[in-house]
Amino acid sequence: MKLPKGLGGGMGGGGGLMANVQNAMARAQNLEQELETETLTVDKGPVKATFDGTGRIKSLKIDKSVVDPEDIEALEDLVVGAMRDGFEKAVELRADRVGEITKGLPPIPGLGL
Repeated sequence: MKLPKGLGGGMGGGGGLMANVQNAMARAQNLEQELETETLTVDKGPVKATFDGTGRIKSLKIDKSVVDPEDIEALEDLVVGAMRDGFEKAVELRADRVGEITKGLPPIPGLGL
C-alpha cells in the first residue's frame, strides 16, 4: 500500500517538520540567555526602572521630588507600578519569543513551550 505524500519513510514533509521541531528546541534552550540580554525600560515619571527580558530589575531611579516623608505611600505606589509594568513587559516579551519559536509547528506534547 502506498502512503500519502510526506508520510512515507523518506524526508518528505515529515523530515521538514522534524527539522523545524529540532530548531525550535535548540532556540528554546537559548531563550533564557536571549532574554537576559534584552533591556526593558519603564518610565513612571519620577520613577524609572530598567529590567532585563526575564523580568529581573537592573536599575531603579527615583527623582527626589517625590520623596516626601509625609506621603511615603505615593512613592511606594510608583515603585510598585514600575515593578509590575516591568514584569508584565518581560512576560509579553517571553510570550512573543515563544510564539516566534513555535510558529508553524503543531502542538507537541512535552515540548514545554
